[in-house]
Amino acid sequence: MTIKYTDYEMYLRRHILSTLMNHFDDNQAIYECADEWIEKFYAPHTGIIELYKASHDVIDYYKTHFAK
Repeated sequence: MTIKYTDYEMYLRRHILSTLMNHFDDNQAIYECADEWIEKFYAPHTGIIELYKASHDVIDYYKTHFAK
């Protein structure tokens, strides 16, 4: 699947990726988070670190309590 971004979306995505990569190590999750942000919010990346942390907290919780 190819995703087409406008120039603004690419600019925003680049800054989101840079911000997250400076704080976290999981590249796949970082790219997924950036793509989700662009798709759902289409807004400046204020709050992206909080969104990433919240997403990972939920995933870690389910892995810990529901993984078999």
